[in-house]
Parts: sequence; C-alpha cells; structure tokens
Amino acid sequence: MHMTEQFVTRMLANSDFVFTVTRDFMRNCQNPILVLPAKVPAHPRRRVGDARAKAEVSMSPWKEPEERTPLAVCQNRSFLKAYRPA
Repeated sequence: MHMTEQFVTRMLANSDFVFTVTRDFMRNCQNPILVLPAKVPAHPRRRVGDARAKAEVSMSPWKEPEERTPLAVCQNRSFLKAYRPA
C-alpha cells in the first residue's frame, strides 16, 4: 500500500507536467490526443490540452453523472473515426 501511495503521489502531484512524458515531447508530438479527464485535482488535462494543438479534451468528469457516459463514448468514436489511418 505504501508503494502504491508513493506512485500515485509521484504520478499526479509531484510531476512538472505529466508522469510519462516531457513538455518537449508533447510539443513535438504529431499524434492527435484525446484527453479523458479523471476526477482528481492533479489531472494534467489542461496542461496536455494547452501544449498540443491536436489535443481534444473531453467533458469533465466524463463518467459522472452516469448519463454523460454515452456522450463520452460518442466523442471517443468520433475522435477515432476522424483520425483513423487511411
């Protein structure tokens, strides 16, 4: 449990940008990104969205209330369809 708490703290709270990539990586990334925000204060939704011209940010929270889930699924499908390789 202690290791899990340390991981989550490092991943969400103590990161300069996001846990897995740097700001430079995001600026240079050519892939479209769909951000599905989590309901936690440290979620990097704005940082990722601001850093990428091709980033689309879903509604937040997208899972609650339950009625939002079909809208989020629709947005996911539209995003994937728009960026499907030829």
